[in-house]
Amino acid sequence: MTRAPLVWGGAAAAIIGLGGLALGLAIATTATAADHVQRYLDALARDDLVAAAQLAGLEPPTAMPLGDEGEPSIHRIVSTERAPDGTVTVVAEYGAGADAVRVPFRLEPAPPTFGFVPRWAFVEPPVAQLSIAADQHDRFAANGRSVIAPGAGETVSVAAFMPARVTVRITDPLLRAEPVTVRVGAEGSAAIELVVMPSERFTRIVEREIEHLLDGCAEQLVLQPTGCPFGITIVDRVTTPPVWQLESAPDVIVEPGDAPGVWLVRGTGAVRLTVSVQRLFDGTVAERDEQVGYIVRGDVVLGPDGPVLTVYPPGG
Repeated sequence: MTRAPLVWGGAAAAIIGLGGLALGLAIATTATAADHVQRYLDALARDDLVAAAQLAGLEPPTAMPLGDEGEPSIHRIVSTERAPDGTVTVVAEYGAGADAVRVPFRLEPAPPTFGFVPRWAFVEPPVAQLSIAADQHDRFAANGRSVIAPGAGETVSVAAFMPARVTVRITDPLLRAEPVTVRVGAEGSAAIELVVMPSERFTRIVEREIEHLLDGCAEQLVLQPTGCPFGITIVDRVTTPPVWQLESAPDVIVEPGDAPGVWLVRGTGAVRLTVSVQRLFDGTVAERDEQVGYIVRGDVVLGPDGPVLTVYPPGG
């Protein structure tokens, strides 16, 4: 009476065993070094950085490297070559059209899953260091992530998955620079330097600061206004307070200075001076009404609260 259940039970166990073996064989055939690279590139393309980090072999608390900017990229395995030491080099192509690069990945066997399913690991995590600098600034963004260098013009290193596309740009609205995009791991992608220039907004702010300074200078009823780019020397006796009047706003130029992060300021303008003068030679009194040209020279740096302007004295 009990033989039929035993027979059926044995058959079921055999079927389950065969199913497990078939599943194991199916997994084994897709657990190659090339498959591991393919899964890593799939994770990178869909911006699943957690999965990419796990497949790359990164251990927490490692800071997450930069991922791939833009739309998912086309990728394919180009070749696989096994070395005598058991390692395998997989060459993959990642990116589309002119953006595509070929990158070799070197893998080695890892402890098998369930004791028999082959598993692979990268010999070195597919992460590269990218050196970034901005010639006149210390802050920029890499793939939207804020990066701060030790100082203006100094280099900072960021980690990025290979072969991710990384774009570095200036985010400060007072500055402008052409963004630079590289494929990390491709030839010539190890360093980026942005060429920074002042924006129109930056120049307008400096112009307003100079105009405010000049307004204050014009209020000083002296021949040599303190801290101002203009003044005059009169050898005769001045009988009335000098009156200054701004005639034209300065035409200001802001350009990079010799020191990174310090911007040179220069401009020209004119003021009108009205004053009564008594000649020492014969005692006659005359009204002087003349135009006085001036040159603005100074520098400006970007502080936490915005540009900080310093104007040099005449001849300084």
